[in-house]
Amino acid sequence: MDIIKLPLSALRKPERNMRMHPEAQIREYCRSIEKNGQLKPLVIDENNVIWIGNGLFEALTRCGYTEAYCLVKAGMTEADKKKMMMADNKIFDLGVDDISTFDAFIAELKDDLDIPGYDEEILQSMVSDVEEVTAA
Repeated sequence: MDIIKLPLSALRKPERNMRMHPEAQIREYCRSIEKNGQLKPLVIDENNVIWIGNGLFEALTRCGYTEAYCLVKAGMTEADKKKMMMADNKIFDLGVDDISTFDAFIAELKDDLDIPGYDEEILQSMVSDVEEVTAA
């Protein structure tokens, strides 16, 4: 599959999206885009309708970007498109964080905890709590 770059103005949201994108999520998406760029493509059909990545699309638009990387998935039925959207959202939700790895990452990154999606003050307090426990 090829990833192409398209103007955001050429892309369309689907008539219905099962995932809502609250302001806090879009804000954190913007932080991530500013730090790292667009890390994954939007998945669109041959009519430039976005089936996966609507929150990312909103953030790119809000952040002033004019283009996005897109993966075109052509030839799908409307039912297949809806199933793909549903599966993408649900499969992500089935993942579980490995707390010990998370804790290790936070300890390793303790000098720079500016991580999109996380509250830096809360992460810093977690590092402080771990340091207090290990010092005792």
